[in-house]
Amino acid sequence: KIVTKATTVKIKKTKFIGLLEIKFDIFSDKRGNFIKIFNKSNSKFFKNDCYESYINTSKKGVVRGLHGQLGKHSQDKLIYCIKGKIVDLALDLRKNSKTYGKLYKKKISAKDSTAIFIPKGFVHGIVALEKETIIVNYCSTPYNQSNEFGIRLDSLPVKFKNLKLIFSEKDKMLPTYNEFIKKNI
Repeated sequence: KIVTKATTVKIKKTKFIGLLEIKFDIFSDKRGNFIKIFNKSNSKFFKNDCYESYINTSKKGVVRGLHGQLGKHSQDKLIYCIKGKIVDLALDLRKNSKTYGKLYKKKISAKDSTAIFIPKGFVHGIVALEKETIIVNYCSTPYNQSNEFGIRLDSLPVKFKNLKLIFSEKDKMLPTYNEFIKKNI
């Protein structure tokens, strides 16, 4: 547990080394809510500087990912849901990891004030569960298109009942998990 003047952060470890669930306090009053989701001075879990940050808005059923970057462009990521609800997914591709090839899956929403920290070595994605879902994504290194790769979410053993998944044309072209593993052994 980390306590600062403005916020309390509760960090929960997962079975995936370095992948953390971070719960923030919500400060509410008659005006609304305030949540601090990133503070460089107490970011023991975010070992690198935040280089870039993105906000994306997705319709219900939108799939973003699973994406990653190679080599020195590999990114630590901090994911937070501002509005709506998502299933956050991270596939461990660290060859020396006990959880290599295993999928982390967690529902997070704007109501639960939980962020997910995903270390380098994972491919990451989200599935939007509500009609207007907004997430913010902090990254430790800049996006580099020439080093980007991915794996098709629908090639993994994960199901979304009663949800029509919407893939980008780019994500439809990604290799399946088995194709990726065969190529990268």
